[in-house]
Amino acid sequence: MPACPHARVPASPPTRRSSGRSTSSLPTFHSGADIYLDPAEFRQAFAADVDKTTAADMADTQRPADTNALTQARTTPAWKSIPSWYLVATQDQAIAPDLERFMAKRAAAHTVEVASSHAAMVSHPDAVTQLIEKAAR
Repeated sequence: MPACPHARVPASPPTRRSSGRSTSSLPTFHSGADIYLDPAEFRQAFAADVDKTTAADMADTQRPADTNALTQARTTPAWKSIPSWYLVATQDQAIAPDLERFMAKRAAAHTVEVASSHAAMVSHPDAVTQLIEKAAR
């Protein structure tokens, strides 16, 4: 079962979305089942602070997640040996902000909080840019 209640595993991969864009020619690099956010719930779950048109485009063009990512054996995480930065989206409906804080703390990450949905890179690009620039120094 996907962690996000808005995610779904379709019986067969979608080949055409509401925008009319064809996805049948997209390459496949995995062997697990595809997980998509339900386009009808995409904005609420992933991009609540993004305008409706952009959120609909994001829903229509989303790439699937591979269920194998939830079950594959883990190796030593990079954050154990290199500095990390984390942006907590405090209005996130896809990953609970408290879980984001836990992951950031576990990684001893330099953390910034933004009142944003999961799509902070779209709704708050300046905050994301500032975090990346700090990490690059």
